[in-house]
Amino acid sequence: MLQNYITDVLFKQQTCSIPQVGTFTIQHIPAHYSVVEQVLTPPRQQVNFETRWEDDGSCLHWISQKENLVEQVARLKMEKYLQDFRESLQTGQPVDLPGIGNLRLDPFGQVRFTPQELPDAWQPIALQPVLRPESAPKVLQGNTEVVNHEVVEHTTVVPEEFESQGRFRWWWVAVPAVVIAGVASFFLLKDQFSNYTPVPETTAPPPPAPVEEDSVQVAPVVPAEPVSDSITYYVVFQTFKTRETAEKNHTKRLAWGHKEVVLYTSKDSSQYNLAVKFHTLPADTALSKDAVSQKFSAPVRIEY
Repeated sequence: MLQNYITDVLFKQQTCSIPQVGTFTIQHIPAHYSVVEQVLTPPRQQVNFETRWEDDGSCLHWISQKENLVEQVARLKMEKYLQDFRESLQTGQPVDLPGIGNLRLDPFGQVRFTPQELPDAWQPIALQPVLRPESAPKVLQGNTEVVNHEVVEHTTVVPEEFESQGRFRWWWVAVPAVVIAGVASFFLLKDQFSNYTPVPETTAPPPPAPVEEDSVQVAPVVPAEPVSDSITYYVVFQTFKTRETAEKNHTKRLAWGHKEVVLYTSKDSSQYNLAVKFHTLPADTALSKDAVSQKFSAPVRIEY
C-alpha cells in the first residue's frame, strides 16, 4: 500500500520523502543536440533517489486524505506501513514501486535504487546543418572565388601578347601632366615674389592681467549615480505550511553546508519557503533557476 502512495506523492509534487528510507525526486533533463551524431534528443524526466530524507509530512497528508483519517490515526497507519516496508527490504528481495523502479538492500546493508525508464512520447530527431547560398562563406584564392566549396571565376587572365598590344599605358597621360604642372607652378611663384613688400613690425599687445585665484569659483564635480538594472528575487525550491517544519528543515540545510539557503515567508504568510536569494539582471533569472534546480534536484519557482 505504501508503494502506491509513494508513486502518487512523487508524481504530484515532483518529490517524495520517506522517513528512515530516503527521498525520491524527478529531475528534468533538457533537450540536447549532438554535433557528432547530428541527433536532437528531446527533453525527458528521470527519477533519482538518495538515502537522506526529511519528514515534510506529504505522505502523512496523502494517507489522511486517501483513507479519510484524522492526522493522529493516519500517523499510526503510516508507521505500520513503514514497518512493513522496512521488513520487506530486510528480506533482500527487491521492493517494486509502480511506475518508479525498485529498492533493495545490497550485501553491505545499503539501499540501492534501480529506476524504471519513464514513458516518453517524443523520439530523437536526426538533423543536419543547412548552408544557404546567400550566407555561405566566400574565400578569394588568386583570381578565383570559392563559395561553399564551389569555384567561381572572379577575373580573367589576358595573355601577354594581347596585353602588350591593346592595354592602355597610364604614363602616357601622367608624364605630360606632371611637366605642365611644374611649369605653371614656376611662373605663379615668380609673380608672387616680384610683388612682395615687407610688412613693418608691430608692437606686441600687452599680456593679460593675472586673474586672482579668489575671484574664480569652480563648481564641484558631482559624479553621476550609477544606473543599475539588477533585481532582487528568491528562487524557491521547497515549501512548507508551518513555520516549525520550515525552520527545522532550514537548520538541516545549514548543517549540510548550504549556507546560501534562506527561510522566505510568502507575502500572505500562508507558506514558508526555503529559497536562494539572488541580485542579478532580469536576463539571468533562467540561469539562476537552472542552477538551484540542479543543485537541490527539485522543481523551483521565482518570487519577487
